[in-house]
Amino acid sequence: MKKIMTISIMLMMLISIPAFVIADENEENGTEDTEIDNETLKETQIMNNSLGAEIRLLQLQKAILKNILKGAMAVEVLDDLEFNVTALEAILSEMKDLLEEVKEANTSSNESVQIFVELKYEAKNLTTQFRETIKELLDEEKLNEIRARIREMVSEELQNFSKWVRSRVRQFNKNQLYRLYGIIGEADNTFVNEYINETVSLTQVKLQINKLINQKTKENRFEIFSQIKEENIKKKIHAQASIDNMKNKGKGKGKWS
Repeated sequence: MKKIMTISIMLMMLISIPAFVIADENEENGTEDTEIDNETLKETQIMNNSLGAEIRLLQLQKAILKNILKGAMAVEVLDDLEFNVTALEAILSEMKDLLEEVKEANTSSNESVQIFVELKYEAKNLTTQFRETIKELLDEEKLNEIRARIREMVSEELQNFSKWVRSRVRQFNKNQLYRLYGIIGEADNTFVNEYINETVSLTQVKLQINKLINQKTKENRFEIFSQIKEENIKKKIHAQASIDNMKNKGKGKGKWS
């Protein structure tokens, strides 16, 4: 029984700090299906504060910027090969406008979840349009050649942006870790500082926290487990409430209904 409780607590700790992911621009799904997918719902669970909202919107910026850079490279190659790139350039222009919308989004707004979801789906839709348009121009062999050329082009702008996003993620994780240490009742935050300084990984910090929990009494472990579970439930409820509110606003408009 003790072993089962230990494993349960370890699993809860390993998922208590949200994983930070961006929308994969290589997904084949567009926005024809406007139901909120599970990945997006999970992403919104950290958006119950402005930093969490900032991180999600920054990650969306990065995904769109990456697609713009890749798209611009593809257009340049096709233009050199004397293909008509007018349609592709029009889609890229829309992507650039969308990027500006994401940059200007208010991370402190009560509607930040709705803003994120709508902008993310618009980004996926434009990506799908670009992909389908380019496929009409080239066969698979030529597409692979262009993809190979694009992969060789590394953007310093994208690299710098990635570093900034990673720093904000670490700040968010720092806040989460301090909360977890507070729940555990542990004052030594050495591992948190080492994580921020990138001398230890997040996985190592989680394992250290798990070790601290296992040193507690059975009653204390159960109390810690309950508090963590309660916080996670609150995040899920907040995310679902935001999604439901967004769907209700969209009823009668043909969107999110």
